[in-house]
Amino acid sequence: MILYHGSNIKINEIDLLKCKPYKDFGRGFYCTTIKKQAEFMAERVTKRQGRNKNDKYI
Repeated sequence: MILYHGSNIKINEIDLLKCKPYKDFGRGFYCTTIKKQAEFMAERVTKRQGRNKNDKYI
């Protein structure tokens, strides 16, 4: 199974302490099997953080 995670930073390892505690399903590292969904989330978080649009990581 291939899982995707969209972000504005490169993630080398998962650290749940860095995850926000009050997300939809609680603290966690959210992944999807849908690459387009991860790409959308990467764009969304990049815009929200005010970073360069090239700072997307899938």
